[in-house]
Order: sequence, then C-alpha cells, then structure tokens
Amino acid sequence: MLQSKLKYDVSNFCFEVVMELKEMQAAFDAGGLVSVTVFRAPLVGGYMLSVKTKKGSDHPMTSQRDTKGHPRGFKTIDAAVANARKVGFTKITVELD
Repeated sequence: MLQSKLKYDVSNFCFEVVMELKEMQAAFDAGGLVSVTVFRAPLVGGYMLSVKTKKGSDHPMTSQRDTKGHPRGFKTIDAAVANARKVGFTKITVELD
C-alpha cells in the first residue's frame, strides 16, 4: 500500500456531495461552511480547494464542466485562492507541503 507524503489527508473527503462554485457560495451564505484550505495535489496537476462544513466533513471543489463530480484542479495557488474568495472566504489556509 502506498503512503502519501502530503500532509493533507484526502481520505476523509465526502464525494457523495457535489460542491461546485455555486453550491459552495450558497452553503457559505447560509453559514454552513467554516473554513477553506488550498493544498498541493500532484495528481490534478497543481492545487485543490477543500471546504470544511459545520458538521466536520471535508468537500473538494468539483469541476463545473465534469458531470462525474471529479475534484477541480488549479494550476496556481492564486487561481485556487481567487475561487475561495469568490465563495466568500476572507481567511484562507494554504498548505505548501
């Protein structure tokens, strides 16, 4: 079994819920999201964005063009942070490891 060298653990992602930008904005406006993290994700070619809900589950931002609900990858940290800002977050955690 392979061990990830990344500190961010994606094993606790909830993939049953598709969270595109518009769903994240609605959940944020309703007070359902408590934090956002941008982290390095080599398999998607850059970075990913994940939000934590009040219930404690993590949800990755999914691609708007992909009907299967795959996580959205960002080529730069700036692009991921810009999307977190579009959701409504003013405090954004960026993990570089």
